Amino acid sequence: MGDYSGVDLENVYPFVGADGALKTIFYNLVEPGETVEFVNPTFSMIPILASLRGLNSIVIDSFECGEWWGIDVKKLIENAGRANMVVLVDPNNPTGSPILRGDRELLSALAERVNGFIIVDEAYYEFGGYTVAHMVNDYPNLIVIRSLSKAFCLAGFRLGYIIAHRKLISILSKLHTVFDIPTPTIAAGIAALENREYVNRVVSKIVELREWMYTELRKLGFNAYKSLTNFLLVKDRRDLKSYMLKHGILIRDVGRNLYRITIGDENVCRKVIEVLGELREDSYTK
Repeated sequence: MGDYSGVDLENVYPFVGADGALKTIFYNLVEPGETVEFVNPTFSMIPILASLRGLNSIVIDSFECGEWWGIDVKKLIENAGRANMVVLVDPNNPTGSPILRGDRELLSALAERVNGFIIVDEAYYEFGGYTVAHMVNDYPNLIVIRSLSKAFCLAGFRLGYIIAHRKLISILSKLHTVFDIPTPTIAAGIAALENREYVNRVVSKIVELREWMYTELRKLGFNAYKSLTNFLLVKDRRDLKSYMLKHGILIRDVGRNLYRITIGDENVCRKVIEVLGELREDSYTK
């Protein structure tokens, strides 16, 4: 993991899933009554963990910005001064849009202003192609979370990891043992990391299908947005989730009139477009 991430081995530690790492961070680096800042919408476990820990929340709302979703970065940085922890999913889930884009100046502004830690969840790093992982030694309060569930196709194996300054690794690893992660999961993770050619092919194909689906959805009149992940966000006033489920396809509702469609293989993608194309044009309302 250290070699793959471009950092020393002492800067990396594995967890039972990326959400396992996130939970460990919430339960060890902030205390009830303190404040966490995050973007809305975001990975559902972030506001859930904030609530369970009794944290105050500063929420930065995303907004539609042409083909993408954006946030007020200036506001994000300003409010970081009132937070004990900033948690960003970058590229964002569920909008698929970039936030920091690996920009050192933006990261530096956040890391220096926050009264604690900045957490960057890079679960979709392989699709976005940018990272702040190489900056962990420059910013000792930075923690990067990654997963082998997405590009590596190991969702059921539950393997994630963090990249951070060795002092933070020492703190967060104290509560864990070598028995936490099953041996088959470790073996699968090692094999996946050693077979980067396969991962590159998977990512390349998903990106190709994602762009095709985006184009097709727009042709059908759907309000779809650009993405740097393995899914697309669609805005529609109809109950698309129930409609798709009737056709044996599960999509996720992630907010009011917002649906996340994961990119499957080519047959699945074509089926999704076929089924959505069958919706009557006169029933469509943006």
